[in-house]
Amino acid sequence: MSVPISVLVVEDHALFRTGIKVSCNRDQDISVTGEASNGSEGLAQAIKLNPDVVLMDVHMPLMDGIESTRLIRNQNQNTKIIMLTSHDSRAVMSSAMSAGASGYCLKDVDSEILCSAIKAVHRGEVWLDSGIDSKCLKSARERLHSLVGDEPLFDETSDSQPARECQSNTVKMNISFEQNQGSGMRQAICANQNGENLLDRYESLGLLGQGGMSHVYKARHRLLNKIVAVKVLASHLNHIEAFSARFIQEARIASRLSHPNIASVFDFGLTVDSNAFLVMEFVDGPSLADILQQAGKLEETKARVIFSQLKDALAYAHTQGVIHRDIKPANTILTETGDGVPLVKLVDFGLAKVTGGENPKLTLNGEVIGSPLYMSPEQCQGLPLDCRSDIYSLGCLMYEAICGYPPYRGETALDTFRLHVEGVYQEPSANLCSEHLREILRKCLSKRPEDRFSSLEQIGELK
Repeated sequence: MSVPISVLVVEDHALFRTGIKVSCNRDQDISVTGEASNGSEGLAQAIKLNPDVVLMDVHMPLMDGIESTRLIRNQNQNTKIIMLTSHDSRAVMSSAMSAGASGYCLKDVDSEILCSAIKAVHRGEVWLDSGIDSKCLKSARERLHSLVGDEPLFDETSDSQPARECQSNTVKMNISFEQNQGSGMRQAICANQNGENLLDRYESLGLLGQGGMSHVYKARHRLLNKIVAVKVLASHLNHIEAFSARFIQEARIASRLSHPNIASVFDFGLTVDSNAFLVMEFVDGPSLADILQQAGKLEETKARVIFSQLKDALAYAHTQGVIHRDIKPANTILTETGDGVPLVKLVDFGLAKVTGGENPKLTLNGEVIGSPLYMSPEQCQGLPLDCRSDIYSLGCLMYEAICGYPPYRGETALDTFRLHVEGVYQEPSANLCSEHLREILRKCLSKRPEDRFSSLEQIGELK
């Protein structure tokens, strides 16, 4: 008897994950050997288990399925991946296949057809679900209106124009998929309805950084000769409403915050291909993550200057009813001033929450979002958050800057969540920081929100 095809199931909904396993295990030629609840965990499991086929959802917390697919394929070209999703968009399918998927199935697929798809991609074939809708996506104007209504994002009308309605095309089996989507500003930002190209206004000066959700480019405004940063939502997420809504919320939140330690947002728009973008203040300097990677850790006197400014930025945001929810070294940018003292800029409000006013489309009950190493216990558990969650995250950042490592780090994201919730806190040694700073860290990193500072003003002087 031949060895069964080993399958890894990556799906954030436990009930649906169970259904997939039951369907697959009915076929004696297929064996589900592992499962994961998000893209990050799926990547770790794929490296560990080396499955023949991965069944991958698209929209998941921590890391989306398309980014996970790309990373898994980089690790092992022999592992075949089928996107198993409810998204019937041709654009999402194209992004998935460009990322390295060998198949694309809708979640309502029949069990026998799913097993046939698994066997087909295992043989080296490409499988596309015949039920994929061939209609084009709605125009950018309709999408933008449905997400934000009539409320303007900025005081002035954006220069960017909404997209034109696309003509319907029939999905064919021999469809050619665009390669390297989102690999450059020229591909990501294209002509608008009136023929104007954003590149006519902004000269691309290169990629500054990228993650699973967005790409950030350095650019120059041609008329103003002003250097800016242009953030573009990753192309494979443009047509997923929750990600588009979060991107729009980031623009709205950041544009209303005016503080010397928060990077400003100047403009927002959608291109003809529905790529959401925002134009931000360019901060010329390394992130705290870059500095710690090179230096290992910081002396307390230098660290206090950074902590003080970051505390002031967060305190101001909290007074405006904004919880950042993603405080980490990578979102803390340092630039030099005339007197040699670093100026701290807090960036990336993509996961921020407006107290009492968050769009219900953005956060589902129990959803876990953030960066695992810096998430509060309540954030790890998907519980309601207030400003004390940011205070905990700030404590994690401060601890890492002083000690050279975060207070809690597990082998997987789930292990790290468990440590935040249940792990025993280890005090920094006396030779690393003063007792005063140890007291601050101890209170910031308390497991229970009520045991932390109730506001950042209570921390007092950090300089």
